[in-house]
Amino acid sequence: MRGAALLGTQKIAFQMEGVAPGLPPLVLLHGFCEDLSMWDQWIAGLSGIGSIRIDLPGFGQSDLPSDNSLLAYAAAVKAVLDQLSIRQCILVGHSMGGYTALAFAEQWPERVVGLGLFHSHPFADNPAQQHNRDRGVELIESGKRDLYVAQLFSNLFSAEFKRLQPDLVENRISNGQTQSAEGIVAALKSMRNRPDRSEVLRALRCPVLFLIGQQDALIPYERALTTTLLPSWAVVHLLMQVAHMGMYEDPERTAQLVADYYWQCLPLTNPRQ
Repeated sequence: MRGAALLGTQKIAFQMEGVAPGLPPLVLLHGFCEDLSMWDQWIAGLSGIGSIRIDLPGFGQSDLPSDNSLLAYAAAVKAVLDQLSIRQCILVGHSMGGYTALAFAEQWPERVVGLGLFHSHPFADNPAQQHNRDRGVELIESGKRDLYVAQLFSNLFSAEFKRLQPDLVENRISNGQTQSAEGIVAALKSMRNRPDRSEVLRALRCPVLFLIGQQDALIPYERALTTTLLPSWAVVHLLMQVAHMGMYEDPERTAQLVADYYWQCLPLTNPRQ
């Protein structure tokens, strides 16, 4: 089922499949310059698990965020869940989607019975990363969105995967180039502005899933491993032949790992919530 929630006058698009009454859905949040279509093939491996995929503000069919803060993206997720009368969920976010999931858990921890970071982390940008975000904004505002997106996606996949699956990589570049320049700029500014949310992981009382790509050029492997020490309950999977796009680079395994994690979290659901 496709639909749209309203956050004030802002439209937030979503797609829901197989959500059963009384069971928390798996809520999937896409990464930067993506939309809910990134999960189209991958969700086939979820084996009967109800899911909700959301176009984050400024991407896909969703309107631009109300401000340049990941709290605005988290509020958009809440608007979808509120419209669907869903009190608790298991959140899995890829990259920027993970930043959004952490912002949601910071504001509404009682609604999170599981949180998965799919090639993501809780740390703020360092000065060099902030500078790169600013350069990206300048490039896009100068009319070079397509060039920016092509350069971005070329760094997300492993060299071997790009050699073997050039058509798939080109497909994701093409999809990224359909995203609005305004949405990309808003996301860059929101990621640049985000605070460190390590304390959110420390405070969570649910298991936290980490899917870590050993070849990830965006999140150094050693640094990714340090994030797994933050929560009191971590479920960690190391993907040795994967960079930053495990849902494409190893779809069967990553879908099975997320499915297993979902069933692990399910007993934590509070039916009174």
